[in-house]
Amino acid sequence: MAHRMPTTFISYRRDDAAGYAGRLHEALENRLGRDQVFRDVDTLQPGQDFVEAIESRLAECRVFLAMIGREWLDAHDSEGRRRLDQPHDYVRLEIVNALSRREVRVIPVLIEGASMPPAESLPEAVRPLTRKQAVHLRDDAWDHDVDRLVTAITGGSIRKDAIVAPTSSRRWLVAGALLVVAAIVVFALTRGGFGSPGAGIPVAPTGSNAASPGSPGGNAYGIALPGLVEAVHNALIYTILSASVAPIDNGTNELRVRVRFTNDGRYDANAWDASFRLVAGSNTFAPTSGLNEIAHGQSSTQGIVTFRIPSDTGKAALRVIEGDRIAEFPLDLSRTNLPAQSEHADASDPQSRGISANISGVPRLLVRDGDLSVTIERATARRFVNAVRLRLAVRFTNTGRYPAGSGDAVLRLAVGDEVRAPIEAPALVIEPNSNAAADVEFEAPPATTRAVLRGTIRGASGEWAFELK
Repeated sequence: MAHRMPTTFISYRRDDAAGYAGRLHEALENRLGRDQVFRDVDTLQPGQDFVEAIESRLAECRVFLAMIGREWLDAHDSEGRRRLDQPHDYVRLEIVNALSRREVRVIPVLIEGASMPPAESLPEAVRPLTRKQAVHLRDDAWDHDVDRLVTAITGGSIRKDAIVAPTSSRRWLVAGALLVVAAIVVFALTRGGFGSPGAGIPVAPTGSNAASPGSPGGNAYGIALPGLVEAVHNALIYTILSASVAPIDNGTNELRVRVRFTNDGRYDANAWDASFRLVAGSNTFAPTSGLNEIAHGQSSTQGIVTFRIPSDTGKAALRVIEGDRIAEFPLDLSRTNLPAQSEHADASDPQSRGISANISGVPRLLVRDGDLSVTIERATARRFVNAVRLRLAVRFTNTGRYPAGSGDAVLRLAVGDEVRAPIEAPALVIEPNSNAAADVEFEAPPATTRAVLRGTIRGASGEWAFELK
């Protein structure tokens, strides 16, 4: 029996993402096959019941793509009501239906630089969507991002007979390939033929200490890492383990950065070149390493990110990018006497660990109203180059005769004049005369040194001010 690709359902709001949905539909058809992608506009027949068709297709699909643009969250109908709040809104129906099916993998797809909306901004039925690992589709890296999305959809396997380029594209691809072959032949003939390896084409050194003939300074060398070596975007933590510079030729060096990707979430995340850029002066360099891996949920993996840079590059900044969020590590690429570390060096080096600390003053009762109370059992802060993550171990206590919900207690973090909602919060039912424990996580600006935790239960409120080292 031939292997069948997962049927993919594209959910989008026409006023928000119609153009992107059509573009994505075509790109996925070219990679997966024309019978493996569903989008309502060109698949429904005249007179066909919309809701029945959607439910039928969702019953067949194994992957559900929720396209989210800048207008997705706040789209309103003609009477000024937010569409997501309407029980019969077709986008809401699609998402709720998909989330209810355990066999369906739901992937938020963010376009136009949109960010994942916070859970509290969504109707209760749609909130589980915020716990799904999102994928960004960027105009300037469209094909690369679509390929990553296809990997997530297929688990890494694509039918070779399903990859279909548009007819005009195929003609240009063939012509382009012939031109490339001709250019290679001409180049080889003018540089001494195909006879011996290295006859006309320079070969980069292969060892970490290999010298390039004619290159000033010769051997590779290590560079010092900054004081903070970790960045965080969503559930993925990026740790810089080591970095070194190797001469390639008279005018070019290669920067090699070893990175550990730690996924604290439940869903897979991308560990790839697209997350990195190197900025030196007015120049921005993209990686040349071709790193394209998956950091599976609750696990870590490592990779090498490389950049080709001018040999006179001194100060630079390594950027870690996720959507419109940027974390930046300052690097000094000037020659040092430090050895170039092996790619297999001990990953438990203290310099590679995050900076975290317990916060004193707990356990403490934060707020109580009637039968329900919230106690902070433990608090830890972890400082990254782009954020501070505050994790609270919280105990909910219900002394009443009826069940209570953790959502009855509203927790907020005040940093200066800004009040922040949790980036991770529980959805629990606390049975009568019982306790329930959960973690609540906040994110604050990286320079935060003082914050105030606020708790509210109906008419009662409480505060806890604390210092961050």
